[in-house]
Amino acid sequence: MDISNIVVMVLVGAVSGTLAARIMRGDNFGFIVNALLGIAGAVVGGNIFAFLKLTPGSGIVKIISKTFGVDLPLNLVGMIVSATIGAIIIMWVARFLRGGRRR
Repeated sequence: MDISNIVVMVLVGAVSGTLAARIMRGDNFGFIVNALLGIAGAVVGGNIFAFLKLTPGSGIVKIISKTFGVDLPLNLVGMIVSATIGAIIIMWVARFLRGGRRR
C-alpha cells in the first residue's frame, strides 16, 4: 500500500465519520476517532454495496456534472458515500446496543 492511498483512506474516513456523526446527531469525536469510524464504515458500506451490486455515488456525480459542469471522480464520491452509510450503520447498531440515544 502506497502512502498516497493511506492519506486518501484517512481523509475519506475522517470526512465520512464526521458526516455520519452529524447525520446521527452524535458528537464530533475528533479527527482520529472520526477517521477510524469512517474507515470501519467503509468496510461495512463497501460490503453492503458489493452484495447489492450497486455503485454508490454514481447518481450524485451525474447530477453535479449536469448541474454545474464539474466532473468528479466516481471512485472518490463512491468511497465517501459508502463509508458514510457504513459509519451510520455502525453508529445505529452501537446506539441500539447501548439502549437508546445518549444525551
